Amino acid sequence: MSDELFEIAISGEILDGENSADVKARVGKMFNADEAKIAHLFSGNRIVIKKNVDQQTAEKYKIALNKAGAVCEIKSLTRPVASASTPPPAPKSAPAPAPAQPASPKPREPVDYGDIAPPPQVDPLGITGDQIEDLAASIAPVGSALQDNIKEVAQPQFDLSGFDVAPVGSVLGSEKKEADPPPPDTSGLSMAD
Repeated sequence: MSDELFEIAISGEILDGENSADVKARVGKMFNADEAKIAHLFSGNRIVIKKNVDQQTAEKYKIALNKAGAVCEIKSLTRPVASASTPPPAPKSAPAPAPAQPASPKPREPVDYGDIAPPPQVDPLGITGDQIEDLAASIAPVGSALQDNIKEVAQPQFDLSGFDVAPVGSVLGSEKKEADPPPPDTSGLSMAD
């Protein structure tokens, strides 16, 4: 059995001959989605529906989404690793296509999500952390001073001459309780009938 993992995504495309409203209703019913979620799924952006699934599960999703009328994309998340005993595939003799000019990204229309939070954007600008100079970091060697401009602070001086040490076994912090006062004299009192 293969350990390859896949992700299932849609970008709002509808199969030829399908009615847009019907497809949205069927997909919404599949995922128990409200109108805002359906609008997000069919916004034209690539939305990942399910991640890290095996090929059989990915195919089930594709069949169900195609049956509902939506175009579905399955993408492999893991690449098979060539072992040392397996020779790499021979290059094809077809000429390599000329590199395409990068297309300028089309501006995305803002989507109103209503009361729900918008989905997180993954790599919205195509910039990775290693390309941002302020994020570059390194680890200092062991024993390095990690703080610049350390100021020496003078040790405070306290006058402790008025303090002494209690003898061993002493109870600290509790005062002896004074004896209770004598009860009041009630000999002169009587009870009337």
